[in-house]
Amino acid sequence: MKKITFLAVLFIFTGFLSKAVAQSPVRLGLKFNPIISYARITDEDKKSIDGLDASSKLGFSGGLMADFNFSERAAFHTGLLIVSKGYETSIDGLDATTTSKVTAVEVPLALKMRSGDIANGLRIRGLFGGQLGLNVSSKTTSELAGVSVEDRNTSDYYQPLSVDFLVGAGVEYDIETVGTLDFGLSYHHGLTRFNKKGDDGDFGVRALLNYFSLDIGFFF
Repeated sequence: MKKITFLAVLFIFTGFLSKAVAQSPVRLGLKFNPIISYARITDEDKKSIDGLDASSKLGFSGGLMADFNFSERAAFHTGLLIVSKGYETSIDGLDATTTSKVTAVEVPLALKMRSGDIANGLRIRGLFGGQLGLNVSSKTTSELAGVSVEDRNTSDYYQPLSVDFLVGAGVEYDIETVGTLDFGLSYHHGLTRFNKKGDDGDFGVRALLNYFSLDIGFFF
């Protein structure tokens, strides 16, 4: 079912991309982003859980990006990214941790605004919009006193789809006859729960996953 859903998303995205390229000026590029992800964890009543601590994890995202320019200073920004993210939990007084990791395919859908040149070829830009995600694989590792006691695939435990709020800022720098460098920082705020409701694999907690991304890209 997940493979069919992924193929459907890819087909829709490809069709949209082809239509947009035919109608609008477009810039294509590649990006690789180190990220820091973390979870907001509560019980099912959205109240904090005493003694449960959540830690952030390093990860990455990368892939294709595209700007469809509808004016000199505004564009529709999208892409197709592979994202590796997760979080770690522990319980006070116990030398035990649980690490949850997921690999997702994500599609940003955002408005990009640019300033005029503030120096030769240098502009400030901002992003505002959302991001759709499809979780394609996941793994949970449990450790006791630093020793792994359980390592399992948990694809059925996490929601297959995610929706994030996206906001970011950065700069673009044109290199004559080469392309455009893009640097920035973005925040991805999870709007949908990360884990499925009613699963006892994480003791009934409610987790929403967020991440900060150091955006490093190049438009051809």
